[in-house]
Amino acid sequence: MEIIDDYNRYRVGTETYSYDPSKEVYKNMLHIVAYDVRDPSRLRRVAKICEDYGIRVEYSIFECDLDEDTFARMWSELTNEVDEEEDKLLAYRICGSCVQNIVSGGVVVRPGKPLLYIL
Repeated sequence: MEIIDDYNRYRVGTETYSYDPSKEVYKNMLHIVAYDVRDPSRLRRVAKICEDYGIRVEYSIFECDLDEDTFARMWSELTNEVDEEEDKLLAYRICGSCVQNIVSGGVVVRPGKPLLYIL
């Protein structure tokens, strides 16, 4: 059964997209950022910051291919939004050699960043 996801449905020449994280090429350090934010307005702001810096792989989990300065800027923005009493925010750094050992199972769809928006 072929799975065509909404993110990749209209990419030229692409009918299906199967994600193998070990085959991804990262220019910088891969950061996995995860959050659990209780307040809906804070949640939207945190999600927007993560969308600006990375690619959503699950509802509240993002892969961010960032150099250390950019990650520090992102982290600062995130920590300014979360409530330390109610929310959870995690980031894991994954080195290049460890990326080759990432495994996935089931149907994992990893959308790419849009190349352009048509209005």
